[in-house]
Amino acid sequence: MTIRRMNLLLSGSLGLVLFLVCQVAGGQGVLTAASVHSALCSIAACQNAKPTITGFDFNSAFTPGGQFVLQGTNFNSPDGQPGSIVLKIGSKVGITVIHLGQQFYHEPYVERQTTVLGWADSHVFGQIPADISGVMDGVATLEIQRHDGWKSAPFIIHFKATKDLQILPMTDIVVKTCATQADTNLCNNWSDSSQLSIPTNLHPIPSLYGSHALFIPATSSSNVFGQDIFTLNLQNGWVIDNSYWLENGITYSGQGCNNHFADVDPPDKSVPNRAVVSWDTSCNVQYQVSLHITGPKGVPWK
Repeated sequence: MTIRRMNLLLSGSLGLVLFLVCQVAGGQGVLTAASVHSALCSIAACQNAKPTITGFDFNSAFTPGGQFVLQGTNFNSPDGQPGSIVLKIGSKVGITVIHLGQQFYHEPYVERQTTVLGWADSHVFGQIPADISGVMDGVATLEIQRHDGWKSAPFIIHFKATKDLQILPMTDIVVKTCATQADTNLCNNWSDSSQLSIPTNLHPIPSLYGSHALFIPATSSSNVFGQDIFTLNLQNGWVIDNSYWLENGITYSGQGCNNHFADVDPPDKSVPNRAVVSWDTSCNVQYQVSLHITGPKGVPWK
């Protein structure tokens, strides 16, 4: 085959491609990257490669305000424009988290566009909106939506909710046992004497309050002692925050006693929803404890 004949064949093939491109463009003769790609694929019978997420960078933080990098293939669309990354938490039909003997919590379905910070064919860089709340830790998905409309399969991640910190109010605590070794005894809203009341000027507002008094002060060698036991009813991922255990604000007053004390016991992992205050006095002991709890922001603890 002569060089002249080869040039004629190549020129004819190119003309056919340009003709098809013009047809794809609606006969307008306007060439774009997308129209060229479509025309070439119509000749070669190729298929558009679907974007696929294969993993993520280990430094990624799947939490409100967190940044992440997804890795994969075919993230770029033919027109070269970046697409979007969609976060989905929960189910559109609704998920009900049930705790036997407790109330129901309906976790909402959340679908949000993440902020695209960088885009390449093999990886994308994004940031989760910082204002997401009302959801618990758990499974979520991220999805690549390419600019030309192609979508990846949902990629499963473990979403970690923003944590909130609160002081558990006294009204959400049940007195399991208020020791009655003293002559008068008060634990939160339980009392064996109508003469005892909770002071109104306590700060911070306590979760636990107790007062045990003897009518006739005993000698230092004849102290009385006991344990006040309280039960909590924390739900939906809320727990006592042990990092604040030594800052729970326990105070005690002997009111003239020579020997007295009150101390809240460390949390028992085998009994997570319980608080125990041990006390010892020869005349009168009072205490107050603020229990710090932590859980997913916007989710009720009861």
